[in-house]
This record gives sequence, C-alpha cells and structure tokens, in this order.
Amino acid sequence: MLRRSFSKVRPSSMKGLTLIEIMITIILVGIIGSLTVSMDSLVKSFRMDFYNQRVFSSMVLTRSEAIKRGENVSMCRSQNGISCDTSDNNWKAGWLVFVNPNNNNSVDPGEDIIRVYGVIDREVTIHLDAGNTVTFVPRGSPAVVRTIRLCPTGGVDTPVRTVSVSATGQIRKTSSTDDC
Repeated sequence: MLRRSFSKVRPSSMKGLTLIEIMITIILVGIIGSLTVSMDSLVKSFRMDFYNQRVFSSMVLTRSEAIKRGENVSMCRSQNGISCDTSDNNWKAGWLVFVNPNNNNSVDPGEDIIRVYGVIDREVTIHLDAGNTVTFVPRGSPAVVRTIRLCPTGGVDTPVRTVSVSATGQIRKTSSTDDC
C-alpha cells in the first residue's frame, strides 16, 4: 500500500504572524480609532443639541404661559430655584420660569414659579445677550428681543447654538461656527 503524506500548510515549528495578518490588524486598529474620534464629536454635538432644546423649550413654555395666563411671564437665571440671580450671566447654574405681573424681573411673594430648570454640569456656557430675564407679555411677544447663546467649552468642532426670540414672538434655534 502506498501511503501519501500531506504536510500542513504551516508547520508546527513556525510561529508568528504573516505580513497579511499584521496589515489587517493595523487597518482594523486604524478604523476603530477613527470611529472613536468621530463618536466623541458626535456625542458632544448631541449634548449641545440637548441643551439647546432645553433652553428652547423653556422659552416656548414662558411664551405659552404668558398667553394662557394673560400676564407677563419671565424666565431668569437661578441657582437656588426660588429667586432670580443677577450675579453672573452664565445660565449653566439653572434658571426658572415664573409669573411676573409687575414686570420687576424678580420673584416676589405670591408670584407662581412655573418650572425650575436645574444645573447643567457639562462643558457648556449659556449666556443671555443682555439683561437678566426673558419676559413675554400676554399677547406672546417679548418685552425685549433676546438671544441666548450656548457655547461649548471643551472642543473646537462643536458649533455654537443660539435660541433667539424676534419682536413678533417667534422663537428660533440656530447653530453657527461663530466664536463665543
């Protein structure tokens, strides 16, 4: 009987990786690394969108409550959730929406606090263009036209977000590559 012996493709005495295996590994590491960088900027962008939506929805609430109640309703920066804070212009510490019938831009006894928005603990600054409050009158227009800018503090590729209200009461969200 004739016996044929077939040898293995790789003898058991050879150890290590082939050039093809090394190249495939390097390519996979590169792809995974580039996805990680892209995911980081995507997460920062989603986070900024979330904060922008939070400011936008609080402005919409302020306007709709002014129309519904037939009184001035304001939103102001607040660290403690019970009074307006004028010491700093960064709204990152939180803000509140309240009924402001006397239009004095402060929460007085007997004035309803409609909603309190808590602190944002991420890398963002939120600034009102001027003044300390955004106030809507009963017909739905603002007492003064205002813009709130949300600026990322950690990362250069994340655009600046703005929430602005026009003289007619239209509230808009925009994003731009402007500096803060």
